[in-house]
Amino acid sequence: MKVIAASCAVLWLALAGTASAQLSGAGDDPDALARELEAADTQTSEAVADPWEGFNRKMFAFNDGLDRKIMTPTAKAYRAVTHKKQRKGIRNFLANLRTPVIFVNDILQGEPKRAGETLGRFFINSTIGFGGMGDPAERMGIAQHSEDFGQTLAVWGVDSGPYLVLPFLGPSTMRDGFGSGVDLTLAPAFWISTDPAMYLQYSTAGVGVISSREPLIEPLDGIRNDSLDFYASIRSFYLQSRKREINNGQTTYEDLPDIGDFEEFEELE
Repeated sequence: MKVIAASCAVLWLALAGTASAQLSGAGDDPDALARELEAADTQTSEAVADPWEGFNRKMFAFNDGLDRKIMTPTAKAYRAVTHKKQRKGIRNFLANLRTPVIFVNDILQGEPKRAGETLGRFFINSTIGFGGMGDPAERMGIAQHSEDFGQTLAVWGVDSGPYLVLPFLGPSTMRDGFGSGVDLTLAPAFWISTDPAMYLQYSTAGVGVISSREPLIEPLDGIRNDSLDFYASIRSFYLQSRKREINNGQTTYEDLPDIGDFEEFEELE
């Protein structure tokens, strides 16, 4: 029973971290994150498959309440006690830990060049990048990219299915929700059942959730306060962001609506 409970907790934390990363869309790039959030809007010309909107809105309200009462104060406290360079290093470290998942999905998508870049980034950042805290690979011209099994399924032609808001985990689709579960099993730490490995998974997943939420403080507050329909804005942003990720960043921001500037967004570079 103890093992089952621990495994469920790790599953929730890992998927919560995945959901936060998906919501941020831009991964570890705060500038790209700001641009994508600025593009979110309640009006979108693209048809939205949201047949479960009633359920989704209830789950969204539940998650938003938790975010206001727990996640936002925690993220603000985290920002207050850490320097922006430290936060950058933590994000780099967590992104480096996710490299095996990205590498496998690069291969599954038939992208050998991107798989090579992923492998190169891992070896460079794990060695001269102080275990992943630094990102010398970026300075060498090997840009970071993100892949997950939801994107892989999309490349294989699997339809996204209806939009779905999961309790605790946030925005998703049927395809992305299934993909997140598969990604969890692709991480090497998932298959290690020792107590130290379990504690490591707890700590990295927990820090990952907070680290993913911290750059979103001002952008999400801005959307919450300025949009006519916060739910529809986040839905629009999530679907646009996922489309961009599936297309390997080829979507242009000029074609997307603008909801204003976030001048208070902290420069994290």
